[in-house]
Amino acid sequence: MLYLLWAILNVGLFLFFIAICFKATKIIREKLSLFASIIFVFGLLSFVSSSENNDRSIINRRNQVEKWKLSSGKEISPSSSNYTDISIDKTLLSTINLGVLFGKEKTSNKNIAIEANSIMTGLVCGQEWKPLSISVDPAAINGKFKYIVIGTLKWKLLGTTFYSQTKIYSGFITMKPKGLQLMNLILSNKNNIMSHYFV
Repeated sequence: MLYLLWAILNVGLFLFFIAICFKATKIIREKLSLFASIIFVFGLLSFVSSSENNDRSIINRRNQVEKWKLSSGKEISPSSSNYTDISIDKTLLSTINLGVLFGKEKTSNKNIAIEANSIMTGLVCGQEWKPLSISVDPAAINGKFKYIVIGTLKWKLLGTTFYSQTKIYSGFITMKPKGLQLMNLILSNKNNIMSHYFV
């Protein structure tokens, strides 16, 4: 519920800011002149465009998902890599996911974690997830791996960080069979094709 209220607060403040800008433009035109109001509007537009450019660079950096190397790729058997992802935190609007690439070690033929990443998906409004550390190690339970994810959840208002919250997640992840992964891929492609025809 807190995440939903924070998203509503962000949207409300943005709309209030737009209303203030319109009112300020009207007051400047009445008190000073039309020329002054035009200069004010151009100043706002230049500020917004520069903010959009900064946002695009931030989005581009976010799209480049940071990966944690957990082992050397040289010791992995060819064509044995297997990607598994799970949700480690769910809210009403968004989900924090953990993705792990597994593979078989050449010498022992055991499954080991090769690399991992963590991202936030869903309606992310006024929040930014930044993972700081990811570890994935074999557990005592056969076939399971214990993970620990440490990161910072930034709470933002109008793009400015209001509060930074440290998050620590731990639990177990089981490598998905390759057949299940293939089935998920087929279903995902089928849904994409169906949505293509019906949208």
